[in-house]
Amino acid sequence: MILSINDAIDEIVSTVTDALGPLANLTTATAADWLGYLAEIGIQLVSTIILFLAVRFFLWKPITKILEERRDAIDKELTEAQAAKENSIQIEQELLTEREKAKAEIKALISKAEHDANIQREAIINDAKAEAKRRLDNLENELIQEKANMEADIKKEIVDIAFEAAEKIVAKEIDREKYMDFINDFLEEAK
Repeated sequence: MILSINDAIDEIVSTVTDALGPLANLTTATAADWLGYLAEIGIQLVSTIILFLAVRFFLWKPITKILEERRDAIDKELTEAQAAKENSIQIEQELLTEREKAKAEIKALISKAEHDANIQREAIINDAKAEAKRRLDNLENELIQEKANMEADIKKEIVDIAFEAAEKIVAKEIDREKYMDFINDFLEEAK
């Protein structure tokens, strides 16, 4: 349905007049209408003021108090969270420091253990060398003693054989002690 311009303007005017309500009739209003309008405006104004005061005294302060408490609680939580964050950073730094100290102590312990092991190894090697030298010296002494014993035995046998031979040759008794002195001197000279 297509309206003419005049019909469209009349429709717009009618819609605006309906929207304005009693204000639309201001030009045609009477004094009684004006008093009614003023009374309505006054009642509306007083109602608005009463509503504002009721909200101000009964709702504004409790709501403001609740909002303040909420803000304080949030600020407190933020402060605690910041403190906890700083504390965790400090603890982390302390743990890193302790970790580095532990690493240094472990390195020192390992180094000391290696040093002690080297000292113990050297001591064992030196003890083994000393024991080997002692045994070698003992063996050498035993060999010298054995050699001396064998030389003494050989010397005795030579003396006995020589004495028996001389006894048979001379066919008489020879003083054994004088003969032994003579043989010992002879053997000493032969060396």
